[in-house]
Amino acid sequence: MTAYFEYKGISSLDMHLRILNEISFPSPESDIEFVEIMGKDGELAIDNERLKGVNFPIPVVLRTPSDKTVEEMATEISNWLKNDIGWYPLRFSGSPKYEYIAMCYEQFNIEETLRQFGKTVITFRLKPYKRFVGEQPIVLSNGQTIVNKGTRIAKPLIHIEGHGDIALKNNGKDWLMLTGVDGYITVDSESMNVFRDNAVQFTKMKSHLKPLFPLLSVGNNKIEWTGNVTKIELTPRTEVVF
Repeated sequence: MTAYFEYKGISSLDMHLRILNEISFPSPESDIEFVEIMGKDGELAIDNERLKGVNFPIPVVLRTPSDKTVEEMATEISNWLKNDIGWYPLRFSGSPKYEYIAMCYEQFNIEETLRQFGKTVITFRLKPYKRFVGEQPIVLSNGQTIVNKGTRIAKPLIHIEGHGDIALKNNGKDWLMLTGVDGYITVDSESMNVFRDNAVQFTKMKSHLKPLFPLLSVGNNKIEWTGNVTKIELTPRTEVVF
């Protein structure tokens, strides 16, 4: 089976690239500072409670089509990877259940060999977790328990339909409080945004809660609410450390 990856919704095979060798996924490093203190043996470790991003090189081979040169294909590949630089889903044929959040910004070179074959290493910057592919929104009922089956706190996408003041609790604790909802509103805990269509709605969210945006703890999350709610859809965005 030909190994390939998919980035920005485009398969590397569409760019005539296939993964050259088996790839291994490095474990992300914890962000820990070590401080030396006069008169104290060893070091003081300060845990910043985060994981660092990971550089992930992918060796690939190019099969140049007969109607194009290596240089032309290199331009097409660069445009695909480098235009609109940002974080995008990255998927691998050998791991279809998961997707990574990746960015490609480093330089790469394609070496011409045997006139029609080129090879290079494309390096992506990965966030230190992967997600389940194809998670669908869950239509909640009041008091329903959502199980976070990942290994990290999840940052859900929540779409609420209703009117007026709406308050949500998670496992009995204040979780999300909104005021003056007018029909519908969306809360994105990953991008830390509150919006209705394209209009920002930060003023609708009460800001005294900590954390400010709702998160799903690993395990059970019982979601309850009060207020004039017609419908709540929640996409968990389950995360697993790789």
